[in-house]
Amino acid sequence: MSLKNNNSDQLRVLMTGAIDINHASLKHRRQNIIVAHKLNDILMLITTTQFDLILLDLTANFSVASAPDRLRHSHHPWQSELMAHIKDPLGINNKTPIIAIVNPAQDALKQIECPIGFNDSLISPIPAERLNEIIDLWQTKALVLIYIQIILSKTKNNQRLTLTLFEKLFEELPLQIATIEDALENKQYDLAQTITHKLNGSASFCGLTAIQQQADALESSLLKNDYASIEQQFLMLHQHTLNFTRLQKPILKSLSMECQTHKKSP
Repeated sequence: MSLKNNNSDQLRVLMTGAIDINHASLKHRRQNIIVAHKLNDILMLITTTQFDLILLDLTANFSVASAPDRLRHSHHPWQSELMAHIKDPLGINNKTPIIAIVNPAQDALKQIECPIGFNDSLISPIPAERLNEIIDLWQTKALVLIYIQIILSKTKNNQRLTLTLFEKLFEELPLQIATIEDALENKQYDLAQTITHKLNGSASFCGLTAIQQQADALESSLLKNDYASIEQQFLMLHQHTLNFTRLQKPILKSLSMECQTHKKSP
């Protein structure tokens, strides 16, 4: 998965076919979405641009004029050409999740089988609100994966130790934030600096870059008695911590399942 390290970044999404992204609810992420309608354009994009999510419209009819010469008289569907490019082991999108947009004539009440090679499938047309939900869902999945990978690298792929570290982080970080907030409200700046330093150390050890950098900024302001910037620095630290702790349930669930799987393996 090609998620950026900064957890405030939005997913870069490629969408193909007739998908409308002009709805007001998509305004905040429109710059991160690229829509392509021609086969040649899609092939070029998946070869030159790294995406975090691809929505591939299997209901679209790409004109013969836009198809490569080798496909004009081929019995193989155009999507085979795209999938071959996307899944190319040397391609920059070979690990990018792909969602298939399937024929709207299918009964929405029946269980839709996900096409081979795809991570999920949806029925067209997709309302803007649903599209937002989909992107949010996959952004959460991507964040969960990147955080787990970060700490697994610290523990040399020890699943049980990684789970323990996450459990301690989810327990301690909110308490530390609450203690810092209370200390600042009571002008106990030495105490605030001490707790911030501990939080800084934990985040640094675990590779939580966004939290570590902001804790470092707050600690620096406290050491310099820069009271004008302390409140803003704390608010930003609080937000970065919330961005992380809101993933507690999916992270712990994913790791617990992995630990159970490894436990059952011979």
